[in-house]
Amino acid sequence: MTRFLLDTNIFIQAKNLHYGFDFCPAFWEWLISQNATGRVASIDKVGDELQAVCDNRIGKKWPKPFAPW
Repeated sequence: MTRFLLDTNIFIQAKNLHYGFDFCPAFWEWLISQNATGRVASIDKVGDELQAVCDNRIGKKWPKPFAPW
């Protein structure tokens, strides 16, 4: 099985361009399900970067659906 490691930009671009949390929740649910099967993952640093972006720009918490590799 091919596994994919996602970086910060993937999440930010998806949210900002085509797959906003409210507009396309199915995309985020799919990512979570793929993470649960081990097909996609990220690293702790990506989660830290996403949280910093949210805290600084919108004052909200970024959802933390991913278990890191």
